[in-house]
Amino acid sequence: MTPADRTPSPFEQALQLLAVPVTVVGVHGGEVDGGLTAAWVMRASMDPPLLAVAIGHERYTHGLLAQATEFSVSVLAEGQVAVARLFGLQSRRDRDKWAEVEHVRLGEDTPALARCAARFLCRVEGRLAAGDHDLVTGRILKAEIVDGAPVLPMRGTDYAPGDPEAG
Repeated sequence: MTPADRTPSPFEQALQLLAVPVTVVGVHGGEVDGGLTAAWVMRASMDPPLLAVAIGHERYTHGLLAQATEFSVSVLAEGQVAVARLFGLQSRRDRDKWAEVEHVRLGEDTPALARCAARFLCRVEGRLAAGDHDLVTGRILKAEIVDGAPVLPMRGTDYAPGDPEAG
């Protein structure tokens, strides 16, 4: 039985009801661009303007972000399920995901999606160990609306349940 085949516990079902947008976090480290799909992104402060992202320890991008001074957050639009799956199901260890999507460079060469609802450039302000993830806070240096709403919401454990070919 795969994790997708099992019935979520009531605890997991309750957590899945938290409304969160699906995003792609981008980072440039050395000669390598990394990126991953993240639904655990939130505003952390208005003054100063901060975003917080939770990045799993086992993710390749976690290692890049540990050394980086900047990161981007691209908020996915509703029709970007394929992009969410590319960055969420593939590792940079095996595949250069940024080579497969149109992207722009922000700040100090940080990749961000060219097409998305909105995007942010953040300077790393702090890191906090949070169980199997690190919570990284970033001061928002740039925020822009690209295509606007509606954004792609996380739905349960996937981006578009019941339609594996969507997007």
